[in-house]
Amino acid sequence: MRALEPHLRRLSLASQIARKLEEEIVLGRRHPRERLIEQDLCEQFRTHRGDVRLALFELERKGIVHRIPNRGAMVRDLSPDEVSSIYDVREELEVMAMRILPLPVPPKALAVLEKLQRRHSDAVDAGDSLAVHYGNVQFHRELFGLCGNPCLIETIEHLAQRVSSIRSYAHAHAGALANSRRDHAEMIAALRDRRRDDLITLARRHLKPAVEAYILAYRQRFGGAGGDR
Repeated sequence: MRALEPHLRRLSLASQIARKLEEEIVLGRRHPRERLIEQDLCEQFRTHRGDVRLALFELERKGIVHRIPNRGAMVRDLSPDEVSSIYDVREELEVMAMRILPLPVPPKALAVLEKLQRRHSDAVDAGDSLAVHYGNVQFHRELFGLCGNPCLIETIEHLAQRVSSIRSYAHAHAGALANSRRDHAEMIAALRDRRRDDLITLARRHLKPAVEAYILAYRQRFGGAGGDR
C-alpha cells in the first residue's frame, strides 16, 4: 500500500490542477483556442510537468481541452455547429428524463432541490461566479437524478461537461442569471404540482440561452458564419 502512496498523491494534485483549470475555463478566464503551456502551468501551480500532463489528460478526456501532438494543449474550440449539435442531443435527453421522472416527487427530494436552488440564488445575489457555477451543476445533477435511469443520467452529465467551456457566455449578463434562477424555481413548482408538460417546456427553454449566447460571441470573436472550421 505504501508503494502506491506517491502515485495517489500525484493523482490528487493532478486532479486539483484539472479542477482549477476547468474553473478558469468555465468562468471565461481562459478562452477557446488559448494555449495551455506546460511550463507556465508548472510555475502557476508550483509543480512539475508530470502533474500538469496528468491534469491536461483529464481535461482532454472530458472534452474541455484539445491536445495536439508536438504542439501541446489548448482550450477546446467548439464551433457553433458542434455546440448546436451537442445541445440538440442534450435537449432531447433532458426532455426524456423529465418524461420518465416518477411523479409525485417525494417531499424530501423537493426539499433538497429547494435547498440547492436557494444556494444558487444566494450566489447570484452575491455575484460569486464560481458558486453560481457549482450551484447550477448541483441543482441539475439532483434534478435529472430523479429520473432513476443511470445510463441517461451519465450521458446527460457527459454532454454537459463537453460544453462546460461555454457557460461563461451563457451567464455573461445579469439578466441571463436571473432567467436561470427563475427557471429553476419554476421547475420546482412544476414538480410539486405534477405538471409534467410544463416541466418539459422549461427543460427545453432553459438550454437555449447558452447556445445562442455562445454562437453570437463566437462570431464576434472569430468572424464567419459559425460553421465548422
